[in-house]
Amino acid sequence: MDNSLSHHGVLGMKWGVRRTPAQLGQGKKSSSDDSHEDYKKAHGSKSVKTMSDAELRSRLNRLQMEQQYSKLSQSNVNRGKLYFNNVVKAGTTVATVTSTALTIYNNYDKIKSIIQRTSS
Repeated sequence: MDNSLSHHGVLGMKWGVRRTPAQLGQGKKSSSDDSHEDYKKAHGSKSVKTMSDAELRSRLNRLQMEQQYSKLSQSNVNRGKLYFNNVVKAGTTVATVTSTALTIYNNYDKIKSIIQRTSS
């Protein structure tokens, strides 16, 4: 009988941190692909030389539509981002003006005495 302690953990595993087998790369690999048939055709590995005119045309149409869709989606995000930035700038300006007005109001007596001293 050998009185030794051995640990058979996972390389890179941290004490007290539990990870799922998928996070460790030991989970089942999913072989099902949820992509649409048109997407698979457009992004297939078939050579351009072996395609017919109809296949090439359909592949080209699909790729162009994907590009147009991504451009439209990005422009909507950019417009929203621009609007948000403008609102934040306006809010910052309002906060600055309000803060300045409150400071002047709270220090009215000091400002008045300084003006009287300089004009005398």
